[in-house]
Amino acid sequence: MKSLFYTILIIGGAFLAYDYFGAPPGKKLVFKSLNPPVKPKALPVKPAEEEKPVVVVKESPPPPVKPVMVEKPVEKAPAPKSESVSSGPKFEPIEALTGNWLKIPASAFPREVKLMQDAMFKMSVGSSKIAAGGKAYALAAENGVLTLAPTASSPARAQLPVDGTDLKAQLNESYEKWKITRAEELKAIAANKRQSQPEASVADASPSSSEVEADGKPVRDSTSGYPLLIASMKRGQITEIKPENVTSWQDPQPTVIQGKPGWAVKVGCNVKTVFGLQPTEAQALVLNGKVVGWYYTGSGEEVP
Repeated sequence: MKSLFYTILIIGGAFLAYDYFGAPPGKKLVFKSLNPPVKPKALPVKPAEEEKPVVVVKESPPPPVKPVMVEKPVEKAPAPKSESVSSGPKFEPIEALTGNWLKIPASAFPREVKLMQDAMFKMSVGSSKIAAGGKAYALAAENGVLTLAPTASSPARAQLPVDGTDLKAQLNESYEKWKITRAEELKAIAANKRQSQPEASVADASPSSSEVEADGKPVRDSTSGYPLLIASMKRGQITEIKPENVTSWQDPQPTVIQGKPGWAVKVGCNVKTVFGLQPTEAQALVLNGKVVGWYYTGSGEEVP
């Protein structure tokens, strides 16, 4: 046993001596501290890609846009209506004639009205009141406010809104009666025009050079009026507008009439209304040197 122990001791000492002195670096098993440090495995280095220069393409500016000249379209005039076909006169609502009760014509005054609310009348020596239900005289209106007097000759004055009196009801009633009378009058005018139409057509057959140019455009006279249009009025083509009631003549404008080139001449004038003569505007349509129709520019209705 003793010899076995010595044998193992000798072999172990020899192994330790070999490991210490004879084993190559990196192979030592017991004295590992004598081994050199393990170098990390180097990974292959990928060569950097060559940066390509960025090419900047300079865009050329777009060519300048040329302005396009758009011609103003020629306004198409209403087609002249046959005298034998009529739907009856068209009357504007009274709100249109009075500017929604803010511009009541002066011809509506003076008139006696019933007060719907109290009115305090002032004068130089004091004031007096007329209670709702009483009577007063409306002298004028401005922006929907009435100027009132207790009598037609009194210097005292008061102000009330239009709705503070029965003025609206009075004017509405008068307007409805006037429309009936006016409609009958227009029917009679239309009947007379139909009877005189053949004679008027012959008279209008050959306009002179003093009335129209070669292209049919109406010619002004020394008074700035248009003899062609004045002749149309005088021979009864229309009765609503009289030459003496014309307030302005505008320049002829090209238009399309019955699919053909013609002329439209706007005329400022005074016409009959429930409030008497009031300013309005109409236009005469001229085709081939002849007046073929008259129309109000606002409503498009034919002038009687």
